[in-house]
Amino acid sequence: MTQSISVLDTGLASHQPLLVQLLLERGAMRDSDLSALHQALLKHTGTLEETLVDERLADEADIASAYADYLRLEQVACDEPLTVQGELMALVGEKLCRERLLVPLRQEGGALTVALANPSDLNTLEELQLLTGLVIRPVVATVGLLQEAVGKTFGQRDMVKEIATEATAAREVEPSGQLEDAVEEVIDLDRPVPKSQDSHVIRLVNHILLTAVHDGASDIHLEPMENGVKVRARVDGRLEEISPPPKSMYVSMVNRLKILAKMDIAERRVPQDGAIALTIDQRRVDLRVNTVPTVHGEKMVLRLLFKGSVPLDLTELGFSQRQADDLVTAAQSPHGLLLVTGPTGSGKSTTLYAVLNLLNKPDLNVLTVEDPVEYKFEGLNQVQVRNQVGLTFASALRAFLRQDPDVIMVGEVRDQETAQICLRAALTGHMVLSTLHTNDALAAINRLVDMGVERFLLASALRLAQAQRLVRRLCPHCRQAYKLEADIAERLDLELDRDYFRPTGCPKCRHTGYRGRVGLFEVVPIKPRLREMIAGGASLGELRQEARRQETTMLRQGGLEQVRLGVTSLEEALSVCLDEEDL
Repeated sequence: MTQSISVLDTGLASHQPLLVQLLLERGAMRDSDLSALHQALLKHTGTLEETLVDERLADEADIASAYADYLRLEQVACDEPLTVQGELMALVGEKLCRERLLVPLRQEGGALTVALANPSDLNTLEELQLLTGLVIRPVVATVGLLQEAVGKTFGQRDMVKEIATEATAAREVEPSGQLEDAVEEVIDLDRPVPKSQDSHVIRLVNHILLTAVHDGASDIHLEPMENGVKVRARVDGRLEEISPPPKSMYVSMVNRLKILAKMDIAERRVPQDGAIALTIDQRRVDLRVNTVPTVHGEKMVLRLLFKGSVPLDLTELGFSQRQADDLVTAAQSPHGLLLVTGPTGSGKSTTLYAVLNLLNKPDLNVLTVEDPVEYKFEGLNQVQVRNQVGLTFASALRAFLRQDPDVIMVGEVRDQETAQICLRAALTGHMVLSTLHTNDALAAINRLVDMGVERFLLASALRLAQAQRLVRRLCPHCRQAYKLEADIAERLDLELDRDYFRPTGCPKCRHTGYRGRVGLFEVVPIKPRLREMIAGGASLGELRQEARRQETTMLRQGGLEQVRLGVTSLEEALSVCLDEEDL
């Protein structure tokens, strides 16, 4: 039963200290989070409730329950969307609904029931009463439900269109050249943009970068089309379109980014590479920038690299304890070859960095050659490939052998010369780590043989082959339980008497049903029997059978185990883990 709260009631404390106090008393928030909350409030433009949820300092369900229990109010069910009446939303207005995060639900006589994230805000209740002339009956709803209802009614706020409109009015849509004479080494996006001739272009670029960072994107694609522009961000491995700017602003945007990346804005006929260092939300973000000429203009891709965000613990990456132990044992061998395989974007470099972190000791000389150097580590000698001056993987490797190395990391084995030098180094007392693009771990053997590597030499040098994939995690807030059909369970060797989960979609996961990714790994130590089979010319199928006899967890098995645990969906696991017999 709802109750009316008179706007003359002075028994309620200020909403901010009240909510924090309630959460602390309920154990839904820790004292140690208060400092983080204070910092977040300084930069967050939303309500206190939105800030707590966005910064993951408190759960939205706990916030709603705290208010409902303290004020003895009805709480809206968290698992059903709010029923919105358009005429009531129009009566209250978009501005008030967005700024105060509220949704009017129903009118009964002279009373209006309103769902709020913060029902203790007397100023909001008074404003609603004066605006509508009705008695306000507050109920409590979660932040996510309210955001979803407001977004569906009024549309998601489109900052790109707002900035573009302002720019058009200011006639700032002509392609510009040098946007600024002096560029800082580290660009601080947390600072307000000063008013200048190109302020709209700067704001637009900043908005796209900030949006991508907040969504956890790994790449941003800026693509000119015949009649417009396409902007996409890769989030959790999938490209998602975001609101594009007008084509009249595209060249100015690209020029802005090229200048920050120290690229030649006058050159549009050949591909270019550059880098940008940013500070966003007090975090260091490095951007790798690449352009290629297309028939409609320059396409630009920005790779986002978050400094200090690389997990360096193998179990944190998703390795089982046995897999981690096998990998560490192989990497700590005095010599040999360790191969990490998988498609582009599967986290191979991250795995190698985690291994190198274990090997990065004062008594070892570690050298790496990469294209590009994604993360810089203290204590490692990292070399960037520069093909234009003749510094290739192969030439760097030849130089490394004269640098008294203990451990060598090669970003990728791309050709016969690199493969043979890696093998020679592994056989002459060096530990060599590298990557290949193959479907599974043991397919790396055939790939190297196809490059001209002798089987008996490969058998002697290879210590471990590993394959990996990344699958999307189900959103824990909206995943839905269901039962498998009997024929599917039998075909995949899955149990019938348990719940499995599928995606649904909610505001917390941008209605995708997934949030974040987890690694799947196939780690195959090269034991004596496998070594004999490699040297003897055994087929890939025979090698896989032997790996299974060694109780190796294959990629498909690992994917199905994550399905059993409710971490990912069956469809997601099967989309990246084909049956080994089909490869």
